[in-house]
Amino acid sequence: MLTRDRGWRLFEVALLTLSAGLIAWQLFAPPSLGVADNNDFPKLIGRYCLAPAGEHPLFEYVNFSYVRDPGACWNSGLLTSAVVPLGVARMAAGLVLPPGRFDTRFLGAAYGLLFLGAFQGVLLLARGFRLMSRILLPVAVLAIFGGAAYVPWFNSFYFDTASLVFLLLSAVAVCRLVLSESVALGEYLLATGCVTLLAASKSQHAPLALLMIPCLWLSFGRPRFPARPVRGAAAGVILAAAALTWTTAPRWYQTIAVYNALFYQSLPQSSDPAGDLAQLGIDRHMLQYVGQHAFSENSPMQRQDGIDAFGRQMSVGKLAVYFVSHPRVTLRVLGTALKEASLQRVRMEIGSREYRLGNYERSSGHSPEAQSDFLDGWAAGKALAFGNRPWLYAAYGGGLLALAWGCAVRSTSRMRARAVLLVGTLTALVGLAGLIVLFDGVDMGRHMLIFNTLLDMTVCATVAAVPQSWAGPD
Repeated sequence: MLTRDRGWRLFEVALLTLSAGLIAWQLFAPPSLGVADNNDFPKLIGRYCLAPAGEHPLFEYVNFSYVRDPGACWNSGLLTSAVVPLGVARMAAGLVLPPGRFDTRFLGAAYGLLFLGAFQGVLLLARGFRLMSRILLPVAVLAIFGGAAYVPWFNSFYFDTASLVFLLLSAVAVCRLVLSESVALGEYLLATGCVTLLAASKSQHAPLALLMIPCLWLSFGRPRFPARPVRGAAAGVILAAAALTWTTAPRWYQTIAVYNALFYQSLPQSSDPAGDLAQLGIDRHMLQYVGQHAFSENSPMQRQDGIDAFGRQMSVGKLAVYFVSHPRVTLRVLGTALKEASLQRVRMEIGSREYRLGNYERSSGHSPEAQSDFLDGWAAGKALAFGNRPWLYAAYGGGLLALAWGCAVRSTSRMRARAVLLVGTLTALVGLAGLIVLFDGVDMGRHMLIFNTLLDMTVCATVAAVPQSWAGPD
């Protein structure tokens, strides 16, 4: 037994070392990988007055070097937990770089360490599984999440990166809580912290964290589990973080998102856009903007008075009612979102042009918008099978979830209720992530990152669950 335990420890150390090496190779070894800015970076770094040092081509190339510039000072008003890893990165950079300088690779290091923490959690979680699951789960996680489909995001200022990393941490922490036979207070508080950081990562993703609260509440009769007052406090903290992140989002931010969802994505799919505008109480002269996004030069969203006027006419709630009352339009918009998601690596159709977010600096010699294919076999294979086949991709996701449900109901009687809770939570997360994108019509490929992440998490879950449910004894 001692020899076997030592062998597993060596196996875990080898995988953790490999994971660290893969991350370091992509983020720091020339040419370092990142994700190009689409003009969203100021929403985070404007509060620190950071501006790109030198040329900063949007979409096409990554820029790692930033400087403090008073002209770049801008507080977007968006609450986000992305300031936590960025704050750590800025302190580390201050010890090494000249005053007023910053390099996104310090942020990449912060996110990379968080990812390694999540991977270590996977290794600890797998210790309670059967032999085949214990081997396959961490290997699958590394093969799917350790390559260029995900890691380059760490070297970027997108809020989506915080959502991605805190989602991975939350998923591992929550699974450990649900599956463990005893839960210490420290472990419980750690899981609560991870879910709270997810709730505060981005206003659109705040509702995802709320779906995890039942996993923190249900004790399943375990004698060692935090008491109800602790669980109530944990649920309250997560609810407060989600509510604060959602309700404090500036009016202009929500209005522009609703405008894009309605005018750029939804109304072009309608058989009677003029009638829909009338039904929504929107001035008929706005018909000229159908098919255009808020960032067009002649868009009313380029003027504050236009934003204010549209904000008085439309809201997120009113848009939700529109989607419910126009199911054909809703399905078509969902089809567009699934089409973008099916391509796996971020691609965006904005107007008549197709964009990809490049992974390289211009000095690397790569072509504009070039994306790395390092350890990208899983994403590339899915793109080959499902790319531009939105409903086939939806069927793939449904099939994955059906397999996960099959594993849950085949679990032992002692674990069945817990497995059903986890799979039910995962199903709700996938569904909600797919619906969230309806409310922000531009950059759908990027906004479906979390949806794709959840599907890939489902793959990892089934890789572990199938041997647990169908295999014989070890």
